[in-house]
Amino acid sequence: MNAMQTLRQIGQSLWLDNITRPMLDDGTLAAYIRDFALTGLTSNPTIFEHAIGNSNANDEAITCAASRDVSTPASTRRSARHE
Repeated sequence: MNAMQTLRQIGQSLWLDNITRPMLDDGTLAAYIRDFALTGLTSNPTIFEHAIGNSNANDEAITCAASRDVSTPASTRRSARHE
């Protein structure tokens, strides 16, 4: 058992303040959940804007949502799930 798993066992929640498309697509997030007992993810508008504006990793999901005339809140959720 690693230190993160020990923290989880005593009731502490480990959250990651970073969300990226590659992390979702390449299995990194799943590994963090499995190996480090990650409990949740969070971000803030500045980090989110930087991730979208400085990378093309989300372009496909955004273009797909835009082509279907999906509202901004819905497209954000769908982009995160890569629908």
